[in-house]
Amino acid sequence: MPTRVRILAAATAAWLALGCPAVPAKNLARSPAQTPPSSVLAAIQQRGTVRCGVTYSPGFAANDASGRPVGFMVDLCRALAAAVLGNAEAIELRRMSKPQEFIALEGGDIDVSFAQTSWTFPRDATYRIDFGPPVFHDQQGVAAWPRDDGRPPLQGGGVTVCVPAATTSHRTLEEYVARTGQPWQIRQYPTWPDALQAFIGKECAAISTDHSLLTAALRAPDFPKPGAEIAPLPVPAREPVAPVTANADRTWVGVVRWTMFALMLAEEKGVTADNAAILSTTGGSEVQRLLQGIPDVAERVGLRADWAYQAITQVGNYGEIFDRNIGDRSPYRLPRGPNRPWSRGGLLYAPVFQ
Repeated sequence: MPTRVRILAAATAAWLALGCPAVPAKNLARSPAQTPPSSVLAAIQQRGTVRCGVTYSPGFAANDASGRPVGFMVDLCRALAAAVLGNAEAIELRRMSKPQEFIALEGGDIDVSFAQTSWTFPRDATYRIDFGPPVFHDQQGVAAWPRDDGRPPLQGGGVTVCVPAATTSHRTLEEYVARTGQPWQIRQYPTWPDALQAFIGKECAAISTDHSLLTAALRAPDFPKPGAEIAPLPVPAREPVAPVTANADRTWVGVVRWTMFALMLAEEKGVTADNAAILSTTGGSEVQRLLQGIPDVAERVGLRADWAYQAITQVGNYGEIFDRNIGDRSPYRLPRGPNRPWSRGGLLYAPVFQ
């Protein structure tokens, strides 16, 4: 008997002597894990609307002249409603501040928050919440009114800076002032709209928050002119803005997460609201899986097979949502910057649909 065969026979005998019978090969095959039903999704489907928390700000969440909610974050909420209900207009918006949105999520008062919240370790660890994928990558900025004497707006003493309280912008600004010894006086306001109104009323000489919010606010048609000057805060301050859900329902967390990924992947693959119907049968294999769905997976989650198709055709891909609300097709003309697909030098990256 060859040596290798003798060793294998001895090992098998020892295994059996330990009372461990050989496992039939058929038992090694594992069936897919059963996905627990989503209580949040069931409640949404029974209610007929998705309840989204938002922070009202130009370009991101506001009302148009007819009173209809519009904006980048509003459209992300609409895409989610299209995915889970087949109707992008089936949304309820609730104005939220921090940490009010986390309390509302934990208490079930809202289903998801698109209140322009940055993903941070303390928030993730302190509250019973989960962050979805970042849907907007930002940095912190400072805007200031021009000085009557012509000097740089932020130089000299007595500069009062408005900032929304309990935000990463507030903490970053405090750290910057403490480290650099800037003679700035920080004045807190409960919410971003409150801080903005105080700045417009010139209760403070400057205001600091996410660079995109400042740019959109200063470029809004109703902003007082001549406008304030805006610049990035001279300190690295990443702001990965992500949707937030309660973490008690893991299936719902996944639904929100993959709806955002679907919008990102659609742009990467060239799928738009107009061509999705054609590409659902003529596109590549991953595009067809995205648009036609993976039926057994969708069924386990509680979604229709065409959930991503509905989101894309009713609201558009990520790039379409960006451009019409805050990009080149909007009054705000925010540059895409890092908010481009990874294949075009950005930070938007969707896992594989298969």
